[in-house]
Amino acid sequence: MVLTRSQRTQLRHWGARIACLIVLPVLVYVTCFKIHFLILNHSGPGDAQMSSLFQANLVGNDFSQNPLGRWSVLCAMFVLIMIADIAFGSKLTLKNMGWGGGLLHSHVQTYPVGSNQQQVTCYHYKDTNNDWIVTPRWEDPSVDLNGPIRFVMHNDLVRLVHESTGRNLHTHNIPAPVTKLNNEVSCYGNATVGDRNDYWYVEVIDDLHRGSRENFDRIHSLTTRLRFRHFVLGCYLRAANKGLPEWGFKQIEVSCDKENNPDDPYTHWNVESHWNDRCTSPPLSKAAENRDVLTGACALLLPT
Repeated sequence: MVLTRSQRTQLRHWGARIACLIVLPVLVYVTCFKIHFLILNHSGPGDAQMSSLFQANLVGNDFSQNPLGRWSVLCAMFVLIMIADIAFGSKLTLKNMGWGGGLLHSHVQTYPVGSNQQQVTCYHYKDTNNDWIVTPRWEDPSVDLNGPIRFVMHNDLVRLVHESTGRNLHTHNIPAPVTKLNNEVSCYGNATVGDRNDYWYVEVIDDLHRGSRENFDRIHSLTTRLRFRHFVLGCYLRAANKGLPEWGFKQIEVSCDKENNPDDPYTHWNVESHWNDRCTSPPLSKAAENRDVLTGACALLLPT
């Protein structure tokens, strides 16, 4: 005798299994992280593993130092944050927007392979080696501290100078140490030595508050999504959670991707912290970014 179940009964069984074995565990997992973040809501050394907007919710974060600031409400996310217009001469940090993305980083150690130039990585902790200065091209006038502020716009050509070492963010036709199909990214030169391989186009993708780039001119910290396209090679600055060997302190490899994939989140960046001595800003209020509870959970599962 063959026992059969009606289609309705089978659907009920499948629905119960999906609810109990998939939906319920995911809800418990995310809820635990939500409770965790509600209890542990202060800034700490591991902040950089979370997205910039999530960090804006932490008590004691340093985003209130962002100059050129104004209040902005992200209605779709119920977030009140301080945003800042990015200008030439500003010091900033760049946060990769891929899962578990870190901060663009460099240090005095050099690559033992490839160009033997200064290493560039992504780092998941905050320190002064994450700081970069937005600088004009070699042939352009330097920043006039007594003149009008020049704001960075879509498709502007910039040099990113590593503040600690004075070297320029640079790429060339040398394979990256891990992702061999991409170009190596290094720091090269100094305040007087450099070339056209130090130039990067700033491409605006969109803004979480203002929408598509046609709706605005100025680039904001925290909310504007960016890509950096190399002036000579046309490749895109990318950090995809691939760790370097011991000589790179197992930090995340930064390379220049020859493929133009606008949807690749590992080529997306946002300005996280921003400083400019010519400007001041009001204090920063508390923000709430519920969407990043899931981001935080995923980030903690990824290797760093």
